Order: sequence, then structure tokens, then C-alpha cells
Amino acid sequence: MPRRPRFHFYLILVLVLSFSLALSMALTGCTSKYQTKPDYQITEKVATDFMTAYQRGDLAAAMENVAEDAVLSTDTGNMKGKSTIEELLKLNIEKENTMEIAGKEKIDESKIALTIDNKIPLFKLAGVDVIKTVETFEVQDGKIVKWEIKYLKESVDFVEKASAGTTGLEAEVRDGKIVVTHVMPKSPAAFEQIKVGDTILTIDGTELKDMRYGAEELPYRLIGQVGTKVDLKIKSDEEEFEVTLTRVDINSL
Repeated sequence: MPRRPRFHFYLILVLVLSFSLALSMALTGCTSKYQTKPDYQITEKVATDFMTAYQRGDLAAAMENVAEDAVLSTDTGNMKGKSTIEELLKLNIEKENTMEIAGKEKIDESKIALTIDNKIPLFKLAGVDVIKTVETFEVQDGKIVKWEIKYLKESVDFVEKASAGTTGLEAEVRDGKIVVTHVMPKSPAAFEQIKVGDTILTIDGTELKDMRYGAEELPYRLIGQVGTKVDLKIKSDEEEFEVTLTRVDINSL
């Protein structure tokens, strides 16, 4: 059978982080369309005011620092326009993602780079406590016009490591139940005779009704580092049983 592709956990990062979509482009300096000369003190204040308001969940105050045609940029996509960026930030505030400024660096009068520690509840379920990013802001006329996100290699490597372990099963929520939808041959789940259609009653003692983010939590709870374990309570036909699965490298299956 063809090998199933690795579940790229770090790709989810760009969907739940407040710093996720963007335009792959170099940040440019002041151009003639701007009215005032860049001033680093203003640049620093605008960027830190934005992040501080965002950190405390005050979306309106954060967006006061963003230009109407602002561009958010990472290596994975693009997002342009204040209203579009606002919708993304709103989603991430609702997900209770938090961030702290861990460092600052002046690039030039209009640009500042902030090192950010991002803490994401969903990622924590998979053993990833902090995601580090370097975020460069360009400020013109007192507003953020460009925001570029770079994930530090150490964080990307750790996320890949955290996503490499699998039990060999996939599941989704159907009619309020966690149902097994796929079992990889010769996997830990297959060895324990878990089969498609079985119901997962608990994952590490947690029922679906107690999962804060509902079905979104499933992939984060099932994957993890190679060698780590997950406890499942399964209902197969009318029989219930408990099993402990040790995650293996998905590329070995």
C-alpha cells in the first residue's frame, strides 16, 4: 500500500496562530506615498502598543495601530487589508492563544523586529508549550503597514518532532461521538484490534464533552512524539475495553 503522507502538524500552526497568513515579499522602506518621515520611537511604540493590546485580547485597541492596506506576511501564504487581518486576530483571541514579547531589535527608523513567545492551548495538548517567532513590523505615518512573521527553526523542528508519532488511527466526530475512520496496517492501533467504526469513549481519560475545543482537539490528542503513550477507552460493537498505545514514527508504517 502507498505510504500515507505525514500529518504536517506545523501547517496547523498557520491556521491557529494569530500570526499566520501572509505575503512572501521583502519589507521595503519609506516611499513617496507616506506623509511623514519615519521615527523609530514612533515605530517601537506603535508595534508594542499593537502587541500589548492583542495580548490582553483588546482587538479594537490593537487594530487602531494597523493601516487600512496593511499586509501580513509569512512563508506560507498572504493576507492583505485591515478588515481581513482583524478577522484572523479575532479568531485567535477566541482560541485563547497568548503571546509575550521576549525581545526587541531596531532594524531602521521604520522597522522593528520583536521576538515573540506564542502559547497555543491546542498545541499544548500535543506537548508543544511555546512557539517562537520573529515578527518584523514596518510603521509608516503612525500605522503598521507591513507585518512579517518568521518561525524560528528550533520551533519548527520541535513541532515536526512532536507530530512524528502516531498510533496509526484517525478519527472524527459523528453524531456527538468520536468514531475511528482509518486504521493503518501494522500500527499500534491495528495490533490492538481497533477497527474502523469503533467509538473512542475517552482519550487519556477525557471525554468529548469535556474537550474545550471539541473535535478540533482530536489530532492534537492523538499525535505526539515517538515513544510517548496515549490511553484510550474503546467501544467496539457492544464491548468496551481500555488500551495504552505507544506512538511510533509514521514513516515506519
